[in-house]
Amino acid sequence: MNKQDFINALKEKLNLDEEKCTMINSIIEDNFIIGKIGKEKIIAQLVEKLKISEEEADNIYNKAMEIIKSGITSALKNPFGSKD
Repeated sequence: MNKQDFINALKEKLNLDEEKCTMINSIIEDNFIIGKIGKEKIIAQLVEKLKISEEEADNIYNKAMEIIKSGITSALKNPFGSKD
């Protein structure tokens, strides 16, 4: 999954515009996503930059992690690029 695919998946799952999804992608790219400290840092930045509640930021984080996990799973199942 490339950057634009991830942004498009965020748009679809979160029903947000391109600009907000691009900001979410940037925040996630700039932080270590695994672990409690990484999660807390990402959520704090989402709250600050998107001007949303912590609950909304947690939902965005969880949806983004679902997308990332599905991309990793797909890559592991199809290591040679097949998108089946």
